Amino acid sequence: MMKRFILASLAVVLLLAGMGYLVYYRGIYVDFKPEVSVTANFRTQGKEIQYLDGDTWKTMEIRGVDLSSNIPGEAMLDFVPTYEDYTRWLEQIGEMGANTIRVYTVMDADFYEALYDYNTTKEKPLYLLQGLSVPDRANYGAKDIYQEEFVDLLLENGIKAVDVIHGNRAIELGDFTGTGWYQWDVSPWTLGYLLGHEWDSGIIAYTNNSTLGETSYQGTYFYTKPEATRFETAMAKLMDQVTAYESNKYKEQRLISFVNSPWDDPFAYDTLYNARFDTYNQVDMEHIGASPELQSGYFASYRLETLCPDYQKYFTHEQRAELGELLTGLETGDLYSGYLTLLNRYHTVPVAAVGFGFSTARMPVVENHPPLNEQQQGEALVELWQKMRGAGWIGGYVSTWQDVWDRNTWNTVYANYSLGVDNWQDVQTDGQNYGLMQFWLGSGEGVCTVDGNAAEWQGKEPVWSSDSMDLYMDYDEKYLYFYVDGFSPEKDVLYLPIDTTLKTGSTYWEEKKISFKRGCDFVVTIDGKDNSRVLVQERYESLWIMYAYETAYENPYEQDNWREKDSPVFRPIRSILEWSEPKAVGHWVAMPTYETGKLRYGNADPDSPAFDFLADFCFTADGVEMRIPWGLLNFSNPAEKMIHDDYYEHYGVEYMQIDEMFVGAAVAGHTQGRIPMASFPLEGWEKHTEYHERLKKSYDVLQAAWSVR
Repeated sequence: MMKRFILASLAVVLLLAGMGYLVYYRGIYVDFKPEVSVTANFRTQGKEIQYLDGDTWKTMEIRGVDLSSNIPGEAMLDFVPTYEDYTRWLEQIGEMGANTIRVYTVMDADFYEALYDYNTTKEKPLYLLQGLSVPDRANYGAKDIYQEEFVDLLLENGIKAVDVIHGNRAIELGDFTGTGWYQWDVSPWTLGYLLGHEWDSGIIAYTNNSTLGETSYQGTYFYTKPEATRFETAMAKLMDQVTAYESNKYKEQRLISFVNSPWDDPFAYDTLYNARFDTYNQVDMEHIGASPELQSGYFASYRLETLCPDYQKYFTHEQRAELGELLTGLETGDLYSGYLTLLNRYHTVPVAAVGFGFSTARMPVVENHPPLNEQQQGEALVELWQKMRGAGWIGGYVSTWQDVWDRNTWNTVYANYSLGVDNWQDVQTDGQNYGLMQFWLGSGEGVCTVDGNAAEWQGKEPVWSSDSMDLYMDYDEKYLYFYVDGFSPEKDVLYLPIDTTLKTGSTYWEEKKISFKRGCDFVVTIDGKDNSRVLVQERYESLWIMYAYETAYENPYEQDNWREKDSPVFRPIRSILEWSEPKAVGHWVAMPTYETGKLRYGNADPDSPAFDFLADFCFTADGVEMRIPWGLLNFSNPAEKMIHDDYYEHYGVEYMQIDEMFVGAAVAGHTQGRIPMASFPLEGWEKHTEYHERLKKSYDVLQAAWSVR
């Protein structure tokens, strides 16, 4: 009898465990109340989004920010931030005047607990736009959306997200999602769902031309119109399935959308524009309709990227005729206003910006768009947000809350050793510097503030000395710092030769008739506030080796273009840029460049009224402080002491490790003989477990604009 009892009890336990697994880990459910009406706390009404406040529907404008789990030294999908981190960030976001946050995927459980605690203790909540995404390996690795690990994975993550926001899910091992026991019901503050973070244009094209998948769809809540493409059909089906799951299981609906961008907007452009912006797809939310069963609604979503101000003149004749009166009175010569207005006129549903931002990197990516300091970043964000609202958009999400150290940008990706990119920040790379908050490794302040105050160098030993000058150095995860004491910055021209690799470098600078005791790869020239720069020995010029054809119509490896290891020529350091306007095809046109080696004078102290985030150097009473980005000196990963190897030895960019660099100093007119140079050891650094944060000045600018609304 006891044996039967034990077996029966075990069977019950296993049954309950199995049911628990199916319910909490797989999302299986039975609709026991099919007669219960579905409700919605958020809806679209015309071109507006509304939320239910008691019994009253009120209009909502989105003042949002993208939030991720990125911190220094950790991958985003490791979801390392703690409950305390999310709590602190939510407090700061709320104090900035934001009312919504957007996350790209299902976060770890700590995030939702922090959001729940915030919203249950605050008078003004932070609403959530829950992203539904797939890993990059699927988005950029699949041929079309119907391949394995794409549509199915996107739907699976959508179902997870619905359960997560209702506090009814357990995720043990996530695929592009967080993990944990999700027991905090944040659905009252969840605005809706967003499919995708950014779509690879190639996968859209392959999907539309594939024989896989459906060409039309008729669901309970969404359907496609006859002109819909295969990709649009897939989006309609996914939105329908996610909505159906939440409607049936929880008797609730939320807003839903999928990401689009100017690269895949609904308009047809001529070949010049298509070639410049890769606009070979048209994705149109208007090809998807909603049934009366949809009580919440859907909206159009666009990531805003750099556009051609004169985009209108590149419409095809057919497109111009089709748009007709929609083009009347649009602004021209402005980067966004006219385009934003046109998109709002075109769509019958509300339009939101799901990601708009500006980088504070030292180096731009598009011609005629110079780098922005923190103040300018904030002003640009406010201006664009105001243009959105003026164009009739419901608002948007600033991208991003924090700097992301593991992002690459096309004009610097070749230069960085990717395996260690998380453990240092390249201030040259556009994509790593979009945040409203920056990180510094360690628990205290940075090693140096370039502000003209040399007090922090007192007590340190100089790296190099002469009878009249002392040179001090230090470094952190962003910069090499220099302090030179003993010359007149207003009168003298200072030269700092730098040797990083034994494989290249010159002992003679032909233009200035200056000699060095070692073969130098770089020379830092401090020549007043407006004419200071870093120069590179021409053999070690990465722009030449990577983009000689694009910028000079030359092959760098041809005999006539061959650059010798000890060439005495030092050149300005430049980076390649994109054209801001389409260029005629059929003949070669040089791509634009930017002198990223030009040094900017200013005060880099955030507490100074004269603070300039982009400042590279500042004079002291009898010297100069400066900071040089690692990337400007061809470091590919300073944490591991990795630099670029000889380009001609490897026919491209490869990497090598060094343990020291050599530096010296001299004043123009006092350079008799060879300038002596001294060793500066490099130790690199291991993975840091501590970091500290600083809100950029752009936070203050955005706060001033949003907090009064």
